[in-house]
Amino acid sequence: VLSCSCLPDLREDDDPPCTAENKQVIESQCNVLKSDKFKVCHDLVNPEDFVEICIYDMCQYDGMKSALCDIVQAYVDTCKNHGITIKWRNSTFCPLPCPSRSHYKDCVSACPSTCNDIFASSLCDKTEECTEGCECDDNYVLSNGNCVPLTSCGCRDDDNNYYSVSSLSVEQMCGFKMY
Repeated sequence: VLSCSCLPDLREDDDPPCTAENKQVIESQCNVLKSDKFKVCHDLVNPEDFVEICIYDMCQYDGMKSALCDIVQAYVDTCKNHGITIKWRNSTFCPLPCPSRSHYKDCVSACPSTCNDIFASSLCDKTEECTEGCECDDNYVLSNGNCVPLTSCGCRDDDNNYYSVSSLSVEQMCGFKMY
């Protein structure tokens, strides 16, 4: 005969650390996941668990909006794994901050244009794959993680080697085709 001697559960209470008035505001914010904007995914991914996590995290972090945005992003990512894409961000709800000379898009190329390869996005093999993110403004491309004017890009020599503007002298630049 087996005998089990279990220890008492001494874990802290799992109730979110909210005040009564704070919890109501937070619940209404987290319930956005139950709204029509996300309804297309409800049959595949039940939002209830995400709402509970959202309430707990936002209470834990005193209503911090980034906690809400992180949970909504997790829900949207889970929906995307089930083949459902939801456009949910806007300029007032969880906006994605973009660096200067770039802007938010819900579908950016997996192969952004860069100084080193200005045609990358048009020649990309992953044209059907996209993700939300920041895209350089018109006539700007990525260079070392920043959006720079095309005119600030370097050039390639006859052997297709790329040279940044900072590494070239005026004499060197005259002998190469500029991008």
